[in-house]
Amino acid sequence: MHLLDLHLGKPACRGALTVFPIWNGGATGDRRYDLGTGSLAVEERAEGPVVEELVVTNSGSWPVLVLEGELLQGGWQHRVAARTVLVDAGASEVLDVQCVEKDRWAGARRHARTGTRVPPRVRARTREGQNAVWSEVDRYEQRYGRSETASLAQATQAVECEARELVAGLKPLPFQSGVLIGVAGQPLLLEVFDCPDTLRQAWDALLRAAAVDAVGLAPVPTPGRRARRFADRVGKVNLADKRDAGLGSQVRGVSEYVLLDCLLWEGGTVHATALNPRHELVVAQ
Repeated sequence: MHLLDLHLGKPACRGALTVFPIWNGGATGDRRYDLGTGSLAVEERAEGPVVEELVVTNSGSWPVLVLEGELLQGGWQHRVAARTVLVDAGASEVLDVQCVEKDRWAGARRHARTGTRVPPRVRARTREGQNAVWSEVDRYEQRYGRSETASLAQATQAVECEARELVAGLKPLPFQSGVLIGVAGQPLLLEVFDCPDTLRQAWDALLRAAAVDAVGLAPVPTPGRRARRFADRVGKVNLADKRDAGLGSQVRGVSEYVLLDCLLWEGGTVHATALNPRHELVVAQ
C-alpha cells in the first residue's frame, strides 16, 4: 500500500537539530477539517476517569483533527494523545491516551487543548504502553528536576526557553506540508500532512517539542543522505493493523528502521508520522 509521495528539500541546522522541509505530492490546498481548539471538548469518561481513555466531543460544523502526541492538560491527570483521530462534526469519540503526570489522580473533568506536543522520545513510548511512558517521564525528571506530581509538562519547563531559542525564526516554506527532523546526526522524526495549512498550524508545537530533545546534545548536523534514506524506508513500510479513527482509519507499519502511523480519510493520507526506532533517543532506556 503506497500512501506517501515525499520530496525533501535543503535543511536548516540549529545546534543538534536539523530540519528538512518535505513537500507531499498528494497534498491539497482545500482541506475539509480543522485543528481548532474552540469546538472540541476533551473530558474524562462520564462514568468515571480511565487512565488510558478520554472522550472528545466536536460541537463545531467541521471535522476536527486531534494529533498523536498532543498534550492534553487538566482533568484528573495530564494525558498525551496516543494516536491521531478525526472527530466528525457533532460527534464524540473515545480517544486513546497515555498519562504523563503519574502522581495526580484528582481534579476537574475537562482538559485544555493548548496545541502543545510532547517530545518525540515520549511519543515513541506510547506504542509500548503506560509503564514505558511513565519511565520516560521519570528520565526527564532525573535530568531537569522533580515535580510534585511527576508531570512531564513541569519537568520540561526548565528547558523550554532554550528549545524556543533553538527553533526561533524557522518557518515552513511555500507549499511545504511536512518535515523530517534529525537530531545529533541521525533522522529522528518525519511528520507530514495532506495540506500546507495544517503544517503551518502545527509547526511551532512540533518544532519546539523536537527541540526539547535536542537541547544539550552535540551540534552534529544530520546529513541529507541519511534523511533521504530514512524517507525512502518510510515509503517501503508494509502497512497493516487497520482500525477506526473517528471519521478516518489508522494504519500502522513497523520495520527494523521505521515506526509508521497514517490516518486515512476519503482515499488519502491526512496525517503520517514516522519515528526512527534505532535513534539513540528512542532506544535509550
